[in-house]
Amino acid sequence: METTQSPPLPDASAPRLPGAPEPRHLDAGAGASFWSEAWRIFSASPAAWILILVVYVLISIGLAVIPVVGNLAHLVLTPVFIGGVMLGCHALARGEPLSVAHLFDGFKNGRFGPLAILGLLLLAIFIVFGIVMFFGMLMAFGMSGLSALAGQGDAWTMISAMGTGFLVLLLVALAGGLLIAMAFWFAPALVVLSGEEPFGALQKSFAASWTNFGAFLVYGLIYIGLAIVASIPFGLGWLVLAPMIAGSCYAGWRQIFSA
Repeated sequence: METTQSPPLPDASAPRLPGAPEPRHLDAGAGASFWSEAWRIFSASPAAWILILVVYVLISIGLAVIPVVGNLAHLVLTPVFIGGVMLGCHALARGEPLSVAHLFDGFKNGRFGPLAILGLLLLAIFIVFGIVMFFGMLMAFGMSGLSALAGQGDAWTMISAMGTGFLVLLLVALAGGLLIAMAFWFAPALVVLSGEEPFGALQKSFAASWTNFGAFLVYGLIYIGLAIVASIPFGLGWLVLAPMIAGSCYAGWRQIFSA
């Protein structure tokens, strides 16, 4: 499959990978190119991509029905599955076939440990972030105020009662979520494709996202439009958009980090 003109891609199955270089700075227009490459990645093997998505959704549902433990396991295993998907994108870029087996490649060849550490770090960050948000609400409204808000059945009534405090907490939540996303966006790809250690992958992912903020702003605006279109026909468009999101992540790694 022809994606972008670049030197031959490294073999991610090699036992030793050199580690990623420092992230390149791309023009803002590169955000659009992430999507165009993602479309080529999806169109190279659409049936396999849709099957991978279906299998992943079924696994997620199976884990979700397990109280508490299932949700925690799903969060920890998410980077492992993403790492496998990145290897699937890499296989397509090297002219190799894509299969459902790629979804589970993150469990093989010593990749599971580093990817699972990413999942544990993600879990820890979410727990800390949740605690911070709880204490933020506690400082803003007090325990009695939180209890009163919790007793409200109408969500809009709760939001109105919180007033400016809700807006502040919403902005904090959005900013925190954005920072977390920046740190984890490229991390699985950096682990499986570049040989980075988990902490190094988080640092380089955040640096790449920050350095290329303009490109990701364009990327995000296009995503909003695509998400609206994908949701209109009973959400069926997500069968295409969800694999394209994975492909766009790989495209970003390839343009920013690949030698």
